[in-house]
Amino acid sequence: MSPSPLNPLYVHGRDLLPIRIGTPRRPNPRIKRLLAAEDRLRQRVAKLDRLLVRLSIERRRLLHDIAHVHDELRPSAIGARGRRRRALSFEEPLPPTAKRPTQLWGRALRAVCLAFLQQAKTPLTLRQLHATLHRAGYAIAHAHPAKALADALGHEADHGRAKRVARATYAAAPPGHMEAPSTTLPDW
Repeated sequence: MSPSPLNPLYVHGRDLLPIRIGTPRRPNPRIKRLLAAEDRLRQRVAKLDRLLVRLSIERRRLLHDIAHVHDELRPSAIGARGRRRRALSFEEPLPPTAKRPTQLWGRALRAVCLAFLQQAKTPLTLRQLHATLHRAGYAIAHAHPAKALADALGHEADHGRAKRVARATYAAAPPGHMEAPSTTLPDW
């Protein structure tokens, strides 16, 4: 298996999925048991996703509180001349991904990001979203993952499925508020 010359991240045959046979029209007890097990697993995954988003929001709030305490402990010297210390960043490095994370790009990346934004119910920064992806066992399959994440959310904002609240901060668009594509031609 060699990388494709057009897309070096794609290896021929790596991401092929088996063709699946649909469930029978009249499910038997075994199929019903398996469908129930799948539903339970999906509910557990959804619960964990909501927990990850809540923890990310709480962490952001705590870092904000730390910054306020830091400002009170060490206030700025107004009118002082000379050197000043560099600005402290309370952001930790991105958390590591799982040993074999699920690689996301394109449509799959946008869908997972939108799901996290909808569960958050508050705006998330790109860094928070990137950390949430890592904690959930995902990685962005791109040479520049932060740029790919920004591009993906910019695309969703352009199509009305996400809303850019501030620089590098996005929220899920309310349901039913997707913008209709423009049908008028530009005036050239």
